[in-house]
Amino acid sequence: KQWYQRRVAITAGVQRVSEMMDLPYNPLEHFAKTVFIRGSLTTLKTLAACQIMYPDHLEEMTRQSWLGLYSRDIDITDKGNIIQFATAANIPDVDQLLAFSLGNEARQQLITNTNEAVESKCFGAPWFTVTNPKTGRREKFFGQDRVEMLGWVLGKEYVGHHPSQ
Repeated sequence: KQWYQRRVAITAGVQRVSEMMDLPYNPLEHFAKTVFIRGSLTTLKTLAACQIMYPDHLEEMTRQSWLGLYSRDIDITDKGNIIQFATAANIPDVDQLLAFSLGNEARQQLITNTNEAVESKCFGAPWFTVTNPKTGRREKFFGQDRVEMLGWVLGKEYVGHHPSQ
């Protein structure tokens, strides 16, 4: 019963994000196997490697991984699929990224990211922790409805999820 409740909650959240961000969504055929058994560790380590090596490509690499999972329902831990995500994200050296993702530095970055989320009492997604440039304090924001406020704290104008519309 708990798995079913989690599935309902996660599915509803992902569907809202897909609508909000205008991304195609295809419900997972084997939700429990995909989310709770297969997981995403390999992909998360690759994203951590991308965060270190190619931070300017991290957003697109993350988007491609999301599309693979929630739009195409493919195994995002499969090396061939990760290569496709990295290629679509214009990663300059995909082989180097993959090799780096297997090392201790990428693993440690993922541990650091996870510990930061736990220590900041992260309780959902999206969750943002930013440094306020005026005060130097780390500030936390939960929920897409706080993105405009996050932009204000950072001194950036927020023009919405679809600025061209």
